[in-house]
Amino acid sequence: MLRIFVFTLIFLSSNLVFKKSFGDEKLEYGDARSNVCKECKFLNGRGFLRFFGFKIYEATLLSEYKSGDLFNSKFFLQITYFRDFEGKDIAKISLREMNRLNLIPKEKEKSWLTWMEENFPNIKKNDVLTGVYKPDEGITLHHNETIVNTFKDKGFARSFFLIWLHENTSEPKLRQGLLKFREDG
Repeated sequence: MLRIFVFTLIFLSSNLVFKKSFGDEKLEYGDARSNVCKECKFLNGRGFLRFFGFKIYEATLLSEYKSGDLFNSKFFLQITYFRDFEGKDIAKISLREMNRLNLIPKEKEKSWLTWMEENFPNIKKNDVLTGVYKPDEGITLHHNETIVNTFKDKGFARSFFLIWLHENTSEPKLRQGLLKFREDG
Protein backbone atom coordinates (compact mmCIF):
# COMPACT_ATOMS: atom_id res chain seq x y z
CA MET A 1 0.00 0.00 0.00
CA LEU A 2 2.86 2.38 0.83
CA ARG A 3 4.45 1.69 -2.58
CA ILE A 4 1.22 2.68 -4.35
CA PHE A 5 1.01 5.88 -2.31
CA VAL A 6 4.65 6.78 -3.06
CA PHE A 7 4.21 5.99 -6.76
CA THR A 8 1.07 8.16 -6.87
CA LEU A 9 2.90 11.04 -5.18
CA ILE A 10 5.84 10.77 -7.59
CA PHE A 11 3.55 10.57 -10.61
CA LEU A 12 1.44 13.53 -9.52
CA SER A 13 4.45 15.70 -8.70
CA SER A 14 6.19 14.85 -11.98
CA ASN A 15 2.96 15.57 -13.83
CA LEU A 16 2.77 19.01 -12.18
CA VAL A 17 6.36 19.76 -13.16
CA PHE A 18 5.68 18.54 -16.67
CA LYS A 19 2.57 20.72 -16.99
CA LYS A 20 4.55 23.70 -15.77
CA SER A 21 7.23 23.01 -18.40
CA PHE A 22 4.88 22.16 -21.26
CA GLY A 23 1.66 23.92 -20.30
CA ASP A 24 -1.15 24.49 -22.76
CA GLU A 25 0.03 27.87 -23.85
CA LYS A 26 -2.37 29.94 -25.92
CA LEU A 27 -1.97 28.80 -29.50
CA GLU A 28 -0.70 31.72 -31.55
CA TYR A 29 -0.54 31.99 -35.34
CA GLY A 30 2.74 33.87 -35.64
CA ASP A 31 5.06 31.11 -34.49
CA ALA A 32 3.50 28.51 -36.82
CA ARG A 33 4.78 30.06 -40.03
CA SER A 34 7.55 28.25 -41.75
CA ASN A 35 9.79 28.58 -44.75
CA VAL A 36 8.89 25.06 -45.91
CA CYS A 37 5.76 26.24 -47.78
CA LYS A 38 5.35 29.95 -48.37
CA GLU A 39 1.88 29.45 -49.89
CA CYS A 40 0.68 27.74 -46.69
CA LYS A 41 -0.49 30.79 -44.78
CA PHE A 42 -3.79 29.65 -43.26
CA LEU A 43 -3.66 28.10 -39.81
CA ASN A 44 -6.08 25.16 -39.75
CA GLY A 45 -5.35 24.29 -36.15
CA ARG A 46 -3.06 22.75 -33.56
CA GLY A 47 -3.15 19.95 -31.10
CA PHE A 48 -1.08 17.81 -28.79
CA LEU A 49 -0.48 14.09 -28.78
CA ARG A 50 -0.53 12.92 -25.19
CA PHE A 51 0.24 9.59 -23.58
CA PHE A 52 -0.95 9.16 -19.98
CA GLY A 53 -1.13 12.94 -19.70
CA PHE A 54 2.42 13.55 -20.93
CA LYS A 55 2.82 15.57 -24.11
CA ILE A 56 4.63 13.65 -26.82
CA TYR A 57 4.42 16.29 -29.53
CA GLU A 58 2.57 19.34 -30.76
CA ALA A 59 1.19 19.22 -34.30
CA THR A 60 0.32 22.29 -36.38
CA LEU A 61 -1.50 22.26 -39.72
CA LEU A 62 -1.26 25.15 -42.20
CA SER A 63 -2.67 25.18 -45.73
CA GLU A 64 -2.74 27.16 -48.94
CA TYR A 65 -6.53 27.73 -48.67
CA LYS A 66 -8.73 27.94 -45.58
CA SER A 67 -11.62 25.97 -47.10
CA GLY A 68 -12.32 23.26 -49.66
CA ASP A 69 -10.83 19.78 -49.92
CA LEU A 70 -7.54 19.97 -48.06
CA PHE A 71 -5.94 17.44 -50.42
CA ASN A 72 -6.54 19.74 -53.42
CA SER A 73 -4.03 22.27 -52.10
CA LYS A 74 -0.59 22.49 -50.60
CA PHE A 75 -0.42 22.11 -46.85
CA PHE A 76 2.03 21.17 -44.19
CA LEU A 77 1.89 19.33 -40.92
CA GLN A 78 4.57 20.44 -38.51
CA ILE A 79 5.38 18.30 -35.47
CA THR A 80 7.44 19.64 -32.59
CA TYR A 81 8.64 16.80 -30.36
CA PHE A 82 8.94 16.92 -26.58
CA ARG A 83 10.86 13.61 -26.41
CA ASP A 84 13.56 11.71 -28.31
CA PHE A 85 12.50 9.09 -30.89
CA GLU A 86 14.24 6.77 -33.32
CA GLY A 87 13.31 7.40 -36.96
CA LYS A 88 12.73 3.68 -37.54
CA ASP A 89 10.22 3.61 -34.67
CA ILE A 90 8.33 6.55 -36.16
CA ALA A 91 8.27 4.69 -39.50
CA LYS A 92 6.87 1.50 -37.92
CA ILE A 93 4.19 3.40 -36.00
CA SER A 94 3.24 5.29 -39.17
CA LEU A 95 2.94 2.05 -41.14
CA ARG A 96 0.86 0.47 -38.38
CA GLU A 97 -1.54 3.44 -38.38
CA MET A 98 -1.86 3.41 -42.18
CA ASN A 99 -2.60 -0.33 -42.03
CA ARG A 100 -5.15 0.19 -39.26
CA LEU A 101 -6.98 2.67 -41.50
CA ASN A 102 -6.68 0.36 -44.55
CA LEU A 103 -4.74 3.00 -46.49
CA ILE A 104 -1.90 0.85 -47.88
CA PRO A 105 -2.17 -1.27 -51.00
CA LYS A 106 -0.46 -4.60 -50.13
CA GLU A 107 2.01 -4.24 -53.00
CA LYS A 108 3.19 -0.85 -51.65
CA GLU A 109 3.64 -1.79 -47.97
CA LYS A 110 7.30 -2.81 -48.20
CA SER A 111 8.41 0.11 -50.37
CA TRP A 112 6.58 2.66 -48.19
CA LEU A 113 8.11 1.26 -45.00
CA THR A 114 11.57 1.21 -46.60
CA TRP A 115 11.24 4.85 -47.66
CA MET A 116 10.13 5.91 -44.18
CA GLU A 117 12.89 3.92 -42.42
CA GLU A 118 15.52 5.43 -44.73
CA ASN A 119 14.24 9.00 -44.48
CA PHE A 120 12.68 9.57 -41.06
CA PRO A 121 15.48 11.06 -38.96
CA ASN A 122 16.19 10.30 -35.34
CA ILE A 123 14.44 12.95 -33.29
CA LYS A 124 15.74 14.81 -30.27
CA LYS A 125 13.61 16.83 -27.85
CA ASN A 126 12.50 20.13 -29.48
CA ASP A 127 13.22 18.89 -33.02
CA VAL A 128 10.68 19.79 -35.67
CA LEU A 129 9.61 17.34 -38.38
CA THR A 130 7.50 18.84 -41.16
CA GLY A 131 5.76 17.10 -44.03
CA VAL A 132 4.68 19.27 -46.95
CA TYR A 133 1.87 17.88 -49.09
CA LYS A 134 1.87 18.88 -52.76
CA PRO A 135 -1.16 17.49 -54.63
CA ASP A 136 0.64 16.93 -57.93
CA GLU A 137 3.96 15.80 -56.50
CA GLY A 138 3.69 13.93 -53.18
CA ILE A 139 5.46 14.76 -49.94
CA THR A 140 8.60 16.67 -49.02
CA LEU A 141 9.97 15.90 -45.58
CA HIS A 142 11.89 18.52 -43.56
CA HIS A 143 13.83 18.08 -40.34
CA ASN A 144 14.28 21.42 -38.53
CA GLU A 145 13.44 23.13 -41.85
CA THR A 146 16.19 21.31 -43.77
CA ILE A 147 14.90 19.14 -46.62
CA VAL A 148 15.39 15.44 -45.90
CA ASN A 149 13.86 14.03 -49.08
CA THR A 150 10.89 14.10 -51.45
CA PHE A 151 8.75 11.07 -52.22
CA LYS A 152 6.84 11.43 -55.46
CA ASP A 153 4.17 8.89 -54.57
CA LYS A 154 0.83 10.69 -54.25
CA GLY A 155 -0.80 7.64 -52.68
CA PHE A 156 1.82 7.52 -49.95
CA ALA A 157 1.57 11.26 -49.29
CA ARG A 158 -2.21 11.16 -48.93
CA SER A 159 -2.13 8.02 -46.75
CA PHE A 160 0.61 9.43 -44.53
CA PHE A 161 -1.29 12.63 -43.74
CA LEU A 162 -4.52 10.70 -43.21
CA ILE A 163 -2.90 9.19 -40.11
CA TRP A 164 -3.84 12.51 -38.46
CA LEU A 165 -6.69 13.71 -40.69
CA HIS A 166 -8.81 10.59 -41.32
CA GLU A 167 -12.20 10.58 -39.58
CA ASN A 168 -11.24 7.25 -37.95
CA THR A 169 -7.81 8.37 -36.74
CA SER A 170 -6.63 6.82 -33.49
CA GLU A 171 -6.32 10.38 -32.07
CA PRO A 172 -9.68 12.12 -32.65
CA LYS A 173 -8.95 14.99 -30.21
CA LEU A 174 -5.73 15.78 -32.06
CA ARG A 175 -7.59 15.70 -35.41
CA GLN A 176 -10.23 18.05 -34.01
CA GLY A 177 -7.52 20.48 -32.92
CA LEU A 178 -5.77 20.30 -36.29
CA LEU A 179 -8.97 21.16 -38.15
CA LYS A 180 -10.32 23.68 -35.62
CA PHE A 181 -10.08 26.74 -37.90
CA ARG A 182 -10.70 24.95 -41.20
CA GLU A 183 -13.82 26.22 -42.96
CA ASP A 184 -16.20 23.80 -44.66
CA GLY A 185 -17.00 24.16 -48.33
